[in-house]
Amino acid sequence: MIFQDTIFRLATAVARGVVIPVYGRQLRQFERLLEQASQVQRAGLFARIERCRDTKFGRDHGFAAIRTLEDFRRQVPVARYDYFAPYIDAVGRGEFDALFPPSEKVLRFTITTGSTGKPKLNPVTTSWLKEYRQAWNLWGVKAMLDHPEKVGGKILQMIGTWNMGQTPGGIPISMVSALVARTQNPIVKPFYAVPHELADISDVTARYYTILRLSMPERIGLICLMNPGTLIKLVEVGNDNRELLIRDIFDGTLSTQFDVQPEIRRQLASRIRPNRPCAERLRQIVERTGRLYPKDYWPAPIIGCWIGGTAGYQARYLAEYFGDVPLRDLGLVSSEGRHTIPLHDGKPEGVLAITTHYYEFVPVGEIDSLQPTVLEGHELEIGRDYYLLMTTSSGYYRFNIGDIMRCHGFVGEAPVLEFLQKGDRCGDLEGEKVTEHQFVQAADKVAGSLGIKLTYITTVPCRDGRELPRYVAVVEHGDIPDCSVAHRFLESVDRELMSTNFLYSARRREGVLGPPRLLRIRTGQWNQFVQAQIDRRGTGEAHYKHPGLVQDQSWLNEFTPVDTISIS
Repeated sequence: MIFQDTIFRLATAVARGVVIPVYGRQLRQFERLLEQASQVQRAGLFARIERCRDTKFGRDHGFAAIRTLEDFRRQVPVARYDYFAPYIDAVGRGEFDALFPPSEKVLRFTITTGSTGKPKLNPVTTSWLKEYRQAWNLWGVKAMLDHPEKVGGKILQMIGTWNMGQTPGGIPISMVSALVARTQNPIVKPFYAVPHELADISDVTARYYTILRLSMPERIGLICLMNPGTLIKLVEVGNDNRELLIRDIFDGTLSTQFDVQPEIRRQLASRIRPNRPCAERLRQIVERTGRLYPKDYWPAPIIGCWIGGTAGYQARYLAEYFGDVPLRDLGLVSSEGRHTIPLHDGKPEGVLAITTHYYEFVPVGEIDSLQPTVLEGHELEIGRDYYLLMTTSSGYYRFNIGDIMRCHGFVGEAPVLEFLQKGDRCGDLEGEKVTEHQFVQAADKVAGSLGIKLTYITTVPCRDGRELPRYVAVVEHGDIPDCSVAHRFLESVDRELMSTNFLYSARRREGVLGPPRLLRIRTGQWNQFVQAQIDRRGTGEAHYKHPGLVQDQSWLNEFTPVDTISIS
């Protein structure tokens, strides 16, 4: 361990003196390129077209004849995943020229983490991985330059599953976060608080406990994971097992009360050592506060997670556990790439990652049009919402992943964008068009005003021939146990929706849309539902995206209600 401590001190010195300045120069170069974003974007597009002109996709779409943007848009349609699936399946069988030139190596496949539907495979090439890392480096360096006191602190990151099988051609499949963690720059690796092997601990509670057992004694400078709800669960596991954790840290052990595979225990043996000063400090924290929260044992780390969209509402609960810490949104990150780079704390919007992929945008109201308006980033209007299309180095061209973005402004020519929601999550019982984003925002605002902490909440547009159609919201009974508070919550959500959606308000006033209902399910049932979804997809809980709106009414059959709250 003396050798490892020496390596870490050397790595810290190198990070402060070499790595951060080098990446800082890259960040400044990126910021200069934002001034000519349209030119940078076009150059990237035509480089990809030229590189892939002799692939099967390139031949099928006449890449050799493409000279202008108009040619590209005429030859290649806006498409969803199914359009690319035959080419991706061919790559999975080993027919790499379906999408890629001989110079491009296919490293493996990653898998989507959508909250509904069948997971889909995405090819990872050397070019794509380089671009993905570059965008993450820009995010990380900007965060560190804004908080230089955190440089040298450890990074706590929760990653997805590494081994998710193989394609028919024998190409391995992983979560993209696991791939990046395992192929990380050697200079950066010593800064990770826990090894990537911990992602392979199958029992969730055991995994969280082990993560905390290793990271509690460390000085954590950055915590990075997508879902703030996952971070809250991690903290709760630590608080619930605080006495056991303190004893393990004091004794240099890892409790056998948790189901950690023997092989992983052997891999962790050199890291599990006594730290009696840390254990004593933690014991004093518990004696003084009666709990064990990170705000008392970690010095205000940067937290990188979603703070916007439909999953970010739980981020406002983090202060209870972490205190007044910097929150930096991760931006729009998907299995297909990293698309925006937030530049400031506390804001969900980020500048378009112009050096990674080529992007186009379609106004929300025109996505189903036969001839929709298609815009480049510099052509967007502030305050308007758009579907995002991407052309990438992983074989996608004008790919519509279904994400709706809002333009908040510009840095140079590059738009500053906020992810709102998936486009297919919209209730339309009587023409009211309630979006997932509107509902989650309304519920979060009301919960905050009433002092309610929501584990999760989902609404379902429901139609029953015996009564008016209406929205049914699902919450855990333990989140709103008081019936009078539950009534106030439901009434306030209804009023909030009427104030933000004039069509919903009109349908309610006209009497064609009934008042919403609140279905209270057993406390703990969300965890069971989430775990079942994670097990089915095999993607890991750190990447779970809970739906704020589900259109399928039969989805409610997943739950056994404690009761139903109705309002007039």
